[in-house]
Amino acid sequence: MTHRSSRRRALAVATCASLSLVALTACGSSAKSSGTADAAPGKPVEISFWTWTKNADKVVDEFNRTHKDVHVTLSKTTSGPSGYAKDFAAIKAGNGPDLFNVEYAELPDFVSQGAVQDISSAVGGATSSALGNAMQLTTLGGKTWAVPFDIEPTVFYYRKDLFQKYHLTVPTTWDQFKADAAALQKADPKAHLVNFPTDDASLFAALSWQAGAQWFGTAGDSWKVNFTDAATRKVSAYWQGLIDAGQVSTYLSTSPALTADIGDDKVIGMISGPYEGAYLKPMAPGSSGKWGVAPVPTWDGTPAAGTMGGSSYAVSKNSTHVAAAVEFASWMSTNADAVAIRVAGGASSALPADPAMADVAQKAFDNGFYGGQDIYATNKQAAATVRNGWTWGPLMVSTWADFADPWGRLGKGGTIDAALQSAQSQTVSQIKAAGLNLTQG
Repeated sequence: MTHRSSRRRALAVATCASLSLVALTACGSSAKSSGTADAAPGKPVEISFWTWTKNADKVVDEFNRTHKDVHVTLSKTTSGPSGYAKDFAAIKAGNGPDLFNVEYAELPDFVSQGAVQDISSAVGGATSSALGNAMQLTTLGGKTWAVPFDIEPTVFYYRKDLFQKYHLTVPTTWDQFKADAAALQKADPKAHLVNFPTDDASLFAALSWQAGAQWFGTAGDSWKVNFTDAATRKVSAYWQGLIDAGQVSTYLSTSPALTADIGDDKVIGMISGPYEGAYLKPMAPGSSGKWGVAPVPTWDGTPAAGTMGGSSYAVSKNSTHVAAAVEFASWMSTNADAVAIRVAGGASSALPADPAMADVAQKAFDNGFYGGQDIYATNKQAAATVRNGWTWGPLMVSTWADFADPWGRLGKGGTIDAALQSAQSQTVSQIKAAGLNLTQG
């Protein structure tokens, strides 16, 4: 996350016939080499790295300057569906990179299709210890498939000055959030508390996660899919009510109109992950110093959050330099210089998975846009409240695509419930077509 790929979301059939959540990883590949065996004497191991992240060129330059055993060649890619399509196509053709970015939601897709390698034996104990619980995000079936970089819990960005102008209280519950939305609409019918993006279902997924939903699960060797459980229906009814009342806008997340409304004080808040902190700055440069960050509202006052985005570094099945690729990935996630360079100039506000690196990022990030607020402290607080138990599905690249058309009709006569039912039906069909066992419900 660290980026906006979850805002802009193909399918190769898995060859395994019967998979549970933990068994799906049998389709993946095992590490192929130590990573240095193929290097010529006196020459560094050459590895390729594909990423969409900002400041990546500077990060790679620093690694190459300080490491003589490995040399990295960078290729910038796009995030979202087009980027993942390129990854899959290149790996299938045998031309994939040694290392590439993949979000946590999409990682199981790459694993189930055998596109990435099991790097369990290559990840050192120091890296695992530094990244702690975040390693669970890239561990499936007891095997490690990627090195995590960040954690992206949902938080609430808001204009402090406009909340004061309209006498709004920074909401701690969804009831208060709804009251704020209504009060703002009454004060200025053209203003909205937040935008509900109609090209990105990942926000709604995160809000459902926060409420205790379970879209995917397993029973024995079968997947379960349920996009309409009680928690999801509660979240759906809530946001459908705000949409129907015109109390939230429904722009595409990439719409120039959304950027204009944020700049013109007509959208005064946003729910997103910590990475959004860096993106708000160029969207609304005239409001520097006026933004704040708070925990996302909760249903009953008990702090809780889902996550929105977050990415890792995976080694493609084409790589013969696994150890070298993991060495570079671990350095990017756990080295202070690497993290500081990535964040420098406000290029990123991602919350590193390594707690020590979160402190490094806080010091490197220019927080003037937030009036000096330590946004990393708030983000770390939110990360500690992420609810356990959420499972991503095995084919999320296509699942996000399943949401695209019905989600795009929100605010134009379509409903969240209809979108959920449509996406579930398509996802179920695709899981079956991939040869995976499924128990619906």
